[in-house]
Amino acid sequence: MADRRSYDQYCGLAKALDIVGERWTLLIVRNLLLGPLRYSDLLRGLPGITTNLLAKRLREMEAFGMIERIRGASSDAGQAYRLTPLGAGLEPAVHALANWAWQWMQAPAKHEMRNLEWLLVALRRRYLGGATLRAELVADGVPYRMSLTKTKAEITRGELPSPDLTIRGTGAAIASLFLERKPGGKLPPGLTIDGGSQLLKSLLAAFATSEIEHALAAS
Repeated sequence: MADRRSYDQYCGLAKALDIVGERWTLLIVRNLLLGPLRYSDLLRGLPGITTNLLAKRLREMEAFGMIERIRGASSDAGQAYRLTPLGAGLEPAVHALANWAWQWMQAPAKHEMRNLEWLLVALRRRYLGGATLRAELVADGVPYRMSLTKTKAEITRGELPSPDLTIRGTGAAIASLFLERKPGGKLPPGLTIDGGSQLLKSLLAAFATSEIEHALAAS
């Protein structure tokens, strides 16, 4: 990695920035927190990055041991990238930076991209604890697993066998459910709920009252 610039400081923060301070690196980590992705999926999920720059960042992250290549879930899926334990160890830092930045967040501007998966990563941090629930979100036909225990929320891509609760709808409607609706309030249009209102109330209560709600209340 001799071509990378270094701060040349004997300091943990400087060393961390030597490794993850390059543009797009932490956003690649964010997108991989929900599970492995193929190169084409990573490219699609990072609006604005060029294919050459993504390839360069992935090579760098692989060299640092942050990600690894694996075979896709199906025989025709090709290769995918996933976080190693070293890369996954950045999740608390990703959440801390996102939480710190909310003091400058306003309602989203028209040119700013929104993505349900970015919200799902944030929900892992927002979890208040205390629930025991297995829910599946199906957004625009794409399934996501939510497995809640008393102390942790596991949110990843993929189907969940025999969930307690299933929520189907557009990504925007599901996002609205978590961002704008309080437990007991009116459902956003276009959602199908299978599992009962009490389980839905428990799910929303487990993620309620956060800086995201306040920042986006006017959107």
